Amino acid sequence: MFSRSLLLVLLGLACLQSFTTAQNGNGPARCCFSFQKPENKIPIRVITAYEVTDLQCAKPGVIFTVKEGRKVCADPDVKWVQNLIKKIDKQMYESST
Repeated sequence: MFSRSLLLVLLGLACLQSFTTAQNGNGPARCCFSFQKPENKIPIRVITAYEVTDLQCAKPGVIFTVKEGRKVCADPDVKWVQNLIKKIDKQMYESST
């Protein structure tokens, strides 16, 4: 009888543990850990989209999606990255009006 009770308690604890672990999986979807080298600027004609990384990421970053579907991280503090974002935003605004 004692072993059944112990088994039931352990099973309940295991279920509780898996539930709490699943609830803690709400971190950012994508973060950048390294950036595109400044000398390897990405041409605007190959960029299809961009997104800014979540504030929970250790480093702020910009993720460019290029035509092949590849994701490329870039440093948002670099001038060429800022210029690309402005150009893309301008193109998106002009195409929506």
